[in-house]
Amino acid sequence: MHRFVSLFFLLIAMSLHAAPPRVLAWDEEIASKKLALVSSTAQVEITGMHPAKRTFALRLKGAGPYFVRVIDQAPAADGKPIQIQVPLTDEMKHPLILLMPDAKHPTGLRPLVINDDVKGFAWGSYRFLNATPKDIVVQMERKAVKVPAGWKAVDLNLGGETRGIGARVALAESIEKVLYSAVWEYDANARTLCIIVPGTDPRLGPIAFKAVPEDKIGYELDTKEEKKANGAEAVP
Repeated sequence: MHRFVSLFFLLIAMSLHAAPPRVLAWDEEIASKKLALVSSTAQVEITGMHPAKRTFALRLKGAGPYFVRVIDQAPAADGKPIQIQVPLTDEMKHPLILLMPDAKHPTGLRPLVINDDVKGFAWGSYRFLNATPKDIVVQMERKAVKVPAGWKAVDLNLGGETRGIGARVALAESIEKVLYSAVWEYDANARTLCIIVPGTDPRLGPIAFKAVPEDKIGYELDTKEEKKANGAEAVP
């Protein structure tokens, strides 16, 4: 009986491990950092970071809490490693860790975890995140969505064939005043993570976009490479 109980709790502990996350660096500076993802018992170096492409899924043994650790810096004065906790949860089956800059933290990082499951963030979709202090309305062709401030993901899928589409952005409080207008390309076999940020160039307007597209063929090829590299079934 004691052996059965021990096995039962061991299986529970094993099931509590977070799913293998991918990582997306905000910019080249973050992509050049020497970082590792750390659990309670292990760490794995984060390699292949790029501001326009997700890394392979990081397979890490051990339960949380989880941290991103700077591995090419000496520990702090108190002897603790330079690291920041990452809010990975067991419920999120396909997490994406977005590493953003934060000059106030010793790591220089601020991690944000996004559900990157293709079953939710589907091919042909745009996923919008709002990093500005005000609610934004995004309109593409005849469809429009409200993207609230606070990093809540909002998806927009137009459907149909690949084509040029009109994109229009305004504040929710004054939708008649266009802040951004451009022609984008819609591709039913791609999905695009779009982060709306405050503009830094007055000539280009008060907002800007960080857009990270991912095409279905590239995703499938990466999945096969993950399987080959790990010698096991890759994250689907």
